Amino acid sequence: MILKVLGNSVSFTTANTVSDSTLVRLYAASASNVTISGTVNGGFTMGAGTSEIIEKAATDTVAGSTTLIATPIAYRH
Repeated sequence: MILKVLGNSVSFTTANTVSDSTLVRLYAASASNVTISGTVNGGFTMGAGTSEIIEKAATDTVAGSTTLIATPIAYRH
């Protein structure tokens, strides 16, 4: 998979649309697990130092229980 960065990374804990992106790379920057929540369907936990890619509606927000770094992306196989 090839990732294309579409904007600057942002660091936050409160609800954020990540530049209204529909694909977002999340990085759990904390030394502990991060619980992901927001207006996305459901939530999940990320281990410390791990990353995930999520798909969401442009207006959906993402939030983390501790510091979360998010980058708007696109990708292709």
